[in-house]
Amino acid sequence: MHSSSAPAPSDDDLAQRIHAAVDAGELRGVMAGPIETLGVGESYTAWRIGCGDQARVLRVPRRSPHEMPRSMEAEFEVLRRVPPDLGSSAIALETGADNPLGSPYMVTTHVPGRVLHATDWNRQLATALAQRIARLHGALAAGPAPSAALVPSSCEQGEELLTWWGRHHPETLTDPRVTALLPAWRRELVRLAPAFEAVPTHPLIHGDVVVTNVVLGPDGAPRLIDFEWSDSGDTAKDLALIGGRVTGGPWYLPMSPDDVAAFVTEYSRYARQSRHLRRSRLAQCTGAIDPQQLLERRDAYELLDRLGNLLYCLSRPGEACYGRWADELAHSLVTRLAD
Repeated sequence: MHSSSAPAPSDDDLAQRIHAAVDAGELRGVMAGPIETLGVGESYTAWRIGCGDQARVLRVPRRSPHEMPRSMEAEFEVLRRVPPDLGSSAIALETGADNPLGSPYMVTTHVPGRVLHATDWNRQLATALAQRIARLHGALAAGPAPSAALVPSSCEQGEELLTWWGRHHPETLTDPRVTALLPAWRRELVRLAPAFEAVPTHPLIHGDVVVTNVVLGPDGAPRLIDFEWSDSGDTAKDLALIGGRVTGGPWYLPMSPDDVAAFVTEYSRYARQSRHLRRSRLAQCTGAIDPQQLLERRDAYELLDRLGNLLYCLSRPGEACYGRWADELAHSLVTRLAD
């Protein structure tokens, strides 16, 4: 038997264990069928098991629990609340290592389709994604009453971001690409701060609606995967990570100011008309879905997210792709802040 303190199996060993467990019917939440590696992320390695409607995704953590941005248990509880037509849903969770894999694991539904590409983006898809995000926020707003906490201002979030990186990777803040843009970055967050006044914290947002977490189904509808960063927060953040004027790496779509405005306006329109959001606590504060306030908060999160990602890329100097992505993000940020 494997104890919870046993070392994690190697990738090759884990793959063998997965095949043996599936063949023997010993893996919770899945049926026998073909096994395919889907990919390796920051925190998980994922496999697809089975075919068609019976296909499932097995996710095995690559990090120790204290290194995960969100616990497996917390993410699984979020997935239990995600409507199946909007994205991944919970199937089974094993939190210990006393199982045939010798590791904790999570099983979710499989979202068929392919990851969104820049060439897929058009006004029709933008409308569909904005509506999906609004529906998700409505679904995740249900449940116990949230705290009365308000969203921190853009300035507060900016300083919190810099403090964290200063403590954990101080060398990133002294990189010339960062020092050159920080003064203008701070000034822009100050300009956008009034849009954050009295905005309620939403019980749960996706937290990572980047291009790589949007899957286009065979029906052409966008659906969301990877709820690892889901937590309470500002709904505007989920509108900022898909793209905008600041891009770099594989995560963002180039979007003009008109594209961004149309995207935010559609989210606001649909949220106001949605019976789920009309009845939710989010709708009690009109500023939470007011188009102009949403747009300004979205703009702030674009700056917060992109700088955070720039610092992340700089913290991985030994990997060439991250150096290239850091250059792209820094150049794009400087261009945006120069306007």
